[in-house]
Amino acid sequence: MKKASACSAGNVYHTVFSVFSCEIKVKILEALVVVHILVHHVKVQVVKLKKDVSKGVNKNVFYLCAWGFCYYNYIRTISKGETQSMKKRLLAFIAVTALITGLVTGCGDSKKDSGLRVGGQVPAAFENYGKTEEENYMEREDKISEKPFLKASGKVLKDDYGNGGLVQLKGTNVGGYLLQEFWMTVGAYTENVTAEEDIYRVLTERFGKDEAMRLVKLYQDNFFTEEDFDYCKELGINCLRLPFWYRNIVDENGTPYEDWYTVFDRFVENAGKRGIYVILDMHGAPGSQNGSDHSGKDGHDEKMAASEFFFGDEETVKANQELYYAIWELMAEHFNGNPWVAGYDLLNEPYCTFRYNTGLPDSELHDILWTVYDEAYKRIRKIDPDHVIIMEATWNASDLPAPEKYGWENVMYQYHTYLYDDYDNAKGQQIGNLRSRVNNTKGGNYNVPSLLGEFSLFNSLAAWDEGVKLVNNSGMSWTTWTYKTIASVGNWGLKHTKDYNLNLEKAELSEIENAWTKTSEATNNTGLAKILSKYFKQVYIEMK
Repeated sequence: MKKASACSAGNVYHTVFSVFSCEIKVKILEALVVVHILVHHVKVQVVKLKKDVSKGVNKNVFYLCAWGFCYYNYIRTISKGETQSMKKRLLAFIAVTALITGLVTGCGDSKKDSGLRVGGQVPAAFENYGKTEEENYMEREDKISEKPFLKASGKVLKDDYGNGGLVQLKGTNVGGYLLQEFWMTVGAYTENVTAEEDIYRVLTERFGKDEAMRLVKLYQDNFFTEEDFDYCKELGINCLRLPFWYRNIVDENGTPYEDWYTVFDRFVENAGKRGIYVILDMHGAPGSQNGSDHSGKDGHDEKMAASEFFFGDEETVKANQELYYAIWELMAEHFNGNPWVAGYDLLNEPYCTFRYNTGLPDSELHDILWTVYDEAYKRIRKIDPDHVIIMEATWNASDLPAPEKYGWENVMYQYHTYLYDDYDNAKGQQIGNLRSRVNNTKGGNYNVPSLLGEFSLFNSLAAWDEGVKLVNNSGMSWTTWTYKTIASVGNWGLKHTKDYNLNLEKAELSEIENAWTKTSEATNNTGLAKILSKYFKQVYIEMK
C-alpha cells in the first residue's frame, strides 16, 4: 500500500513538473527530498519521546526508499532530454541523503538510554522476544496459591506438586545478606579482609568468637527486615534467591550450630506469608567452588588453586565435598515438605572466572561437576523426594548433561550472564548478549524448566526494560542480581544503602555496630523498581 501511494505521487509530480526544464526539475526534486527528510526527522523525535524509536526509524527508512524509487522512475520516464550527469547527480543526492537520514534518525541524542535495538541476527524462532506490545500486557491476579508446592512439569513449573497452574518465578537475589561482597556492601576491601571468611577471622581475633558471632547476627538482622519483605510483595516479586555460605550452618570444624536453621526459617516463613518462594542457593561451598570472594573465600590471582572443593590435595577435596553433601542432607531434612521453598540450588558458579583457562578439557570439567551434582541429587532424594533440585551451568547449556543421562527428575537448569563491556549499552551489546543467552538456553532443548538466576543490565534503564521483557517473554524464570547495594554501584540494586567504607581491621566496635545496624536504612532505586515491577506483575508465560 505504501509503495503504491508513493508511485501515485510520482504521476502527480509528472503533470506538475512537465513545464519545467530538466535542470529546474532536478533542483525541485532535491528540495523535496530535503523537506521530506526534515519532516520525518521531526516525526522520529516525537516517536522517541514515546519510547518507540525502532518503529519510527523503520517507518522513515521505508518511506525514504519509496520516495527515492518514485523520483528515480520519474526521471527515467519523463526526462528523456536530460543528460547523464543530471541523472547521476540526482541518484547520488538521494543515496547520500538516505545515508544521512539513517544516521540522524537512527542515533539517540544521548549516550545513555537511547532505547535502540542493536545486535546480531536472531534465529527466526526467537525473533519476537522482547517485542510484546504494551496493549497486550496483562497483570496476573494477586492471589496466594492454596497449594503452592512447586514441581517441574516438562519445561515449566506448576504448583500443587506439579498438577496445578503454571508458575513463572520472577524476582531478585538477596546478595550480600548471608555472604558479604564488599564491592556492593558497606565494608571495605583491606589488606587482610576481602571475603566473608576474613570477616569471621578478623572479628574473632579482635573481639573474641562470641562477640564476632553477635556482630554477624546484628548485620544479618538489619540487612533484610519485615519492611523489605513488604516491599518485595509490593513490587510483585514472587521469588527470592537466597545465597548462603556453608559457615552460616556449620562452624569452623564442620559442626552444625544448634540454631543454624533460625535465619533460614525466618526468611522462608516471612516470604511465604506474602506468597513469595525462596530458592536456597549454596553460594559458598566448603573449600570454595571457584576461589572468588562471592564464595566466601578470595583466591585473588590464584583462584583455581584456592578452589579446594574441586582441586588440590585429594583428602582435602574429599572432606570438603562430604561436608557439602552433609549440609544438603541437613537442609533437605529440615525443609522437606515446605511449600515455599522453590528448590535447592546446588552450587553457585562452579569454576567461574577460570572456567576457560584451567588447562583441562571440557569433558573432564563436566565429569568433575556432574559427578558432584549427581551425588548431591541422590543424597537429597533419599530424604526429600519432592523439592525441585537446581543445577547450574558455567556458562552454557552444553555445560549441563541431558537429565536422563543420570536419571534426574524434577530438576531445573540455571544460567547466569553478565556483559561488562558496553556498560551503558551505547552499542546495544547488553541486549544482544541477553538474547544470545536465551537462545542458547532454548537451544539446549532440555525438557526441564530454566532459570536465569543472575543477570544485570547495568546503567541503562532502557536496556533494563527491553532486556527483562526479552527474558520474561521467553518463559524462563528469572532473578536479577541483586536486591540491596550501596548507592555508588547504581542499578545493581533495587535498594541503596549508605557506603560506610567500613575497615574491619581498624574500626571501633561502635563504628561496626552503627554501620551494620544502618543497613536497614535504604532508599528505593525507583527507576529500576518501576521497570522491574511491570514484569514481576505480568501474567506467567509458558516456556515452549
